[in-house]
Amino acid sequence: MSQISRIKPLPLGKTILYFIVPAAILYLTHYFLVPIFVVRNDVPYFTGYLLGYVITMGMFFFGAKIAYRREGNPSTWDGLKSRFRLEKMRKTDWLWTVMLIIVVMITYFGLGFTGEWVKSVPFLAPRETWPAEFGPGGTSNVTPGIFMGSPLKGQWGLVIVYFIGWFFNIFGEEFFFRGYILPRQELAFGNIAWLVNGLMFTLTHLWQPWILIAILPSSLLLSYAVQSRRNTWIGIIQHGVVNISLLVFIIAGVIGVL
Repeated sequence: MSQISRIKPLPLGKTILYFIVPAAILYLTHYFLVPIFVVRNDVPYFTGYLLGYVITMGMFFFGAKIAYRREGNPSTWDGLKSRFRLEKMRKTDWLWTVMLIIVVMITYFGLGFTGEWVKSVPFLAPRETWPAEFGPGGTSNVTPGIFMGSPLKGQWGLVIVYFIGWFFNIFGEEFFFRGYILPRQELAFGNIAWLVNGLMFTLTHLWQPWILIAILPSSLLLSYAVQSRRNTWIGIIQHGVVNISLLVFIIAGVIGVL
């Protein structure tokens, strides 16, 4: 296996910085840049959303790889596996993964009503220019065959672009938060690193404040599982399975099932 460089602790000050920068970029992108792009180019909101989605999620993916290389690690798969703890999935790891998927479904939908509380706070409310699917209770506002103002039937290009965004989303966030950051936080915070990491990951979603309460339990449990098992694949698989639902919806719309 390729030798990896010794990693350095990530204390609270740097942890906050690693949260503020991506959170600010995500907020700026979806609250300002995407709406401006949509209006100026007169395109469906989904077009602007996809552009912002791919770019910002790519930021996590390539940011993690750049950070990995800046540590002096080798450009090899063995080195990446070792540094990001991409270990072989064992029976206990699979059990953790299945449990996480179940918990996410229960807590996310069970706490979905809290989105209405959050959006009642003026500066946390969705923008008026956003499509209904983008805010609290978005799944109940879906129009068959149309998503965020974009007709879906026959538009396979949307599937391809969304899949790219989904890939960057899953591997980018897990490589960045659980693969790169969590091991460094473990050196700084010890046994409670999962708590710091889970809170950090949750607050990065400030651009979707109405989901913060709903995703907090699963974010904490996910970081705990990855730290306990020292296996980032748990987060990648769980995150990927949970987030695949929207891609399935889009595909169904493209082929005309919905």
